[in-house]
Amino acid sequence: MSIAFALGLALSPALALQSLTIVDGPKPDANGMAVDYGNGVCRVSLFGKDGDGEQIRAEFSRRLRDGNLGVSLYGPFIRKFRQADPDANYPVTVVFDTGSSAPSRSGGYDVGGFQEYAWAGWGPGAASDATYAALKGASSFSVEMDGNSYGPFTWTGTGAVWTALDDCETDNS
Repeated sequence: MSIAFALGLALSPALALQSLTIVDGPKPDANGMAVDYGNGVCRVSLFGKDGDGEQIRAEFSRRLRDGNLGVSLYGPFIRKFRQADPDANYPVTVVFDTGSSAPSRSGGYDVGGFQEYAWAGWGPGAASDATYAALKGASSFSVEMDGNSYGPFTWTGTGAVWTALDDCETDNS
């Protein structure tokens, strides 16, 4: 085997990776949303800014088998919370532009893994149903957690997040 051939084989994976584009999460459509479905869960991502002006992503998720609703926040802000107790329950409130708000049953920080984020959940039943219904009349929301506010997260069309989750549920049920 020639040295040139061996060198070519050794470098080919590195050269191939130069054209690889790494994507950090979903990209918004014309309405400012990204819709996804997998493992029995519909997700709608929206985009906003944190207190430092950095872009962050909020993701509403709805589990189809029981209607459990959750929200997760992804972005550079999470670095500030790497020392947070992963077992603690942090109160989270979603505040809609309609004036209604929805305090979660549970919330916390998932840090130290491959993907770091803050999260909140309402649990299956009445609290999830009420928060889901509040999305129907909303065109933006903010998330308050641990003394911080994130957002507003906006999109085009009143109730569009609710509609996207509802359509996802209809398509995948």
